Amino acid sequence: MYSFTYILVGLNTSMLPTIKKIIIVSTITFINSLCYSSEWGSKEETDEKLFSVEVIESSAQTIKDSIVFSSTTEAFRRIEVKSEVMTTIEKVLVKAGSKIKKGQHIIELDDYKTNADLYKLNLLSQSEFDKYALFAPFGGILLDGHKIAGELVMPGEKVYEIIDLSSLKIFGYINENEILDVSLENKVEVTILNEKVNGTIDYISPISDPETKTFEIIVKVENIDLRYKDGLSSIISIIKGNVFAHKISPSILALGDSGELGVKVIGSDNTVQFKKINVIEDTSDYMLVSGLSQKEKIIIVGQQYVSAGEKVNFN
Repeated sequence: MYSFTYILVGLNTSMLPTIKKIIIVSTITFINSLCYSSEWGSKEETDEKLFSVEVIESSAQTIKDSIVFSSTTEAFRRIEVKSEVMTTIEKVLVKAGSKIKKGQHIIELDDYKTNADLYKLNLLSQSEFDKYALFAPFGGILLDGHKIAGELVMPGEKVYEIIDLSSLKIFGYINENEILDVSLENKVEVTILNEKVNGTIDYISPISDPETKTFEIIVKVENIDLRYKDGLSSIISIIKGNVFAHKISPSILALGDSGELGVKVIGSDNTVQFKKINVIEDTSDYMLVSGLSQKEKIIIVGQQYVSAGEKVNFN
């Protein structure tokens, strides 16, 4: 009232009734406009259309989390037996490809019999006799390419070569992001020509390759009955443990704010969530990924048009 009285000071008193009516009408109009404005805004919000996406309800399956790499089988041991003296070959005692035992006499040198007699009479030391004996240092198979009767042999020259296939070694390289999950205790599965055998980790390099930042791994496989040969293609799977994984299509992948790989899912309040994933297996048809909950509503259509935190409709 004081403000109103102040405003009217100096006006003709005959105009007061008219001014009061104008003020009252203006006040009512202003209040009504606020009410209608509020109703209109509420109506707009109610009628707002949410973007629709298509989802698939995915359930995780328990699988083996493995580090997989390809390699080639190699004999666990292979050695060239070389001469320490200049002589000729008297006789080849074993045929190439034959199994030999440790300590077996393989190739007889020209001076062998004379030195053997001296050795028996204790007139020749063990080390001197060994230069002419050239016995097999371990059991294995005699390879082709050895010296033949009548050939001259010079010091340091190969006389014969043997290979030990009783076990195989397979090399692989693990990147620095995976090496912390690998130890000599990890179980290993080896696939050789579509046949699966068990293996063990025999060696883990304590240093990385300075150029590739990878660590060398050697897997050992027992070669029962010498079934597998040197140089066969193989696939090594180092088992890290069991993990829950979802099978998804590569086409639904999305990138996070920092460039991390993930997928978009529907949260409990129908809002979009981005979840980072770890790729366990990647094929041309599907991917196995971890990092998600056991059950997820994964967006498979429209994920490129919605953002994390956005509320959507889905079917």
